[in-house]
Amino acid sequence: MQLQKILLGIIFTGGLLKTPAQQPSGKQQAVAQLQTITERYRNFKGLHFSVRYRYAEETKPSVWLDSLKGDFAIYGDQYHYSLDSTEFISGKELSVILFKQDQLMYLAKGTSALQQGNPIALLDSLLLKNNDVDGRMQETKDERTIIFSFHPGQKAKRVEYVVDKTTGYITKMISVVPARELYDPSVQQKVEGDAYAIVETSFTDFRQEDPTGKGWDLSRLFKKEGKEYIPLPPYDAYKIVLGSPDL
Repeated sequence: MQLQKILLGIIFTGGLLKTPAQQPSGKQQAVAQLQTITERYRNFKGLHFSVRYRYAEETKPSVWLDSLKGDFAIYGDQYHYSLDSTEFISGKELSVILFKQDQLMYLAKGTSALQQGNPIALLDSLLLKNNDVDGRMQETKDERTIIFSFHPGQKAKRVEYVVDKTTGYITKMISVVPARELYDPSVQQKVEGDAYAIVETSFTDFRQEDPTGKGWDLSRLFKKEGKEYIPLPPYDAYKIVLGSPDL
């Protein structure tokens, strides 16, 4: 079982929040709050923060079984982040994923390839296009927690966002999902039982930095000659895989 599979799985789905009509008031308020946060993140021009993922069995919530750390940067709708040995860079028209252990460079149009791993790509189809989910909020002096509970038969049991009331940043996301979702899709159907896992994502060290650094420059990774993409040093040993047929 690898925690990184979570990032390319069903927990984070792409797309921005759109508030549907005729929702229960508790859900409507929770969605509106999350939508406000989403728009605030989209307006950042150089926000950086650190991310830590870890998971535990629902029956043993204090025993963390695996963890993964990374760094994240936002420039409007563009993202640049590193998780373990994988690096994601989104451009305005092209996105790149570097699988450093496998020496693969994955190219795709737009940012959809990156959204699946994006910890702030907030729930769309799981949440907003689903009547089998309830929403509510809890507040303390310092934090606001937005909670979505899914009815039986859904791909998640509960998702919570903890927001710092002073800064407006999401400081933690907690998802309760079927444990089989943490396995490779090829073996998920072979996992027996209905156990659940808790996946906790923590966001720390928020800072504003210059977004124009060379890390965003895709020309450092490859060049295009005719219809062929050629990796550049130090990535010249990488195999390029095209995720869009018309690149």
